Amino acid sequence: MEDIITIAQSTFYRVARLKALYVILVICVLDVAAMSAYKELSMGLEKELVFDCALAISLVVGLITSMVAAFEIPRELREKTAQFILSKPMGRSAFIWGKFLGVSALAVFNVAFIIVGSLLAYRLSFGETNWGLLSGGILVASEAVTLTSLGLLLSIFLTDTLAAIGLFAFFVIGHCVFMIERWSGGNILGNAAYYLLPNFYNCDVKTELSHGVDVPGMFVGMGAVYGIAYAFFVTGLAIIIFNRKDIA
Repeated sequence: MEDIITIAQSTFYRVARLKALYVILVICVLDVAAMSAYKELSMGLEKELVFDCALAISLVVGLITSMVAAFEIPRELREKTAQFILSKPMGRSAFIWGKFLGVSALAVFNVAFIIVGSLLAYRLSFGETNWGLLSGGILVASEAVTLTSLGLLLSIFLTDTLAAIGLFAFFVIGHCVFMIERWSGGNILGNAAYYLLPNFYNCDVKTELSHGVDVPGMFVGMGAVYGIAYAFFVTGLAIIIFNRKDIA
């Protein structure tokens, strides 16, 4: 357990120390705040525009952060900085879990930064607080955690560049997976793909929340639980594959 915590902390702080990261996050928040100035262009829907922009930017930030996972394992193996912990009895499992928790924590932190900043911008712009951003932020964070696990899995048997491309493909497919069930006509392969692929459509409630539709807390909670459970499953699968990988 100590190895896992150490690796997670090392992964988190190594990326979090980059000053450029905070510059990007601040620019994203300022971009959200700027949306309130487009009253005429948005035809009086500037509140909805700010809300949509906040969740869309937080989703992009979560995706980009999760891509760090696609580069972590290839980089560590290429630079041979992971040889010590991988030589220990629980080394490989601890290595994967540590990387997963470290990048996931960073993704959640970045998404939370955007959401909190957007809440402040919304408050300053309109004199009210739209707490629906928190619900949307929770679902975006859970999606980022799921993407992190997929990035780790892909990085085990692909190069870092291909793993990042594959992760983006999963991101796109995950938001369109609901169409598979409609197009498959109920065949076995279609149903299998529908249930095995990550379903991010369940986490996409931007439109509903921005227009004041009451999204039950149970739905948000179940969406978050689904994302985390899927991420743990994929991470476990990554550990099984990594334990069989020849890294000599």
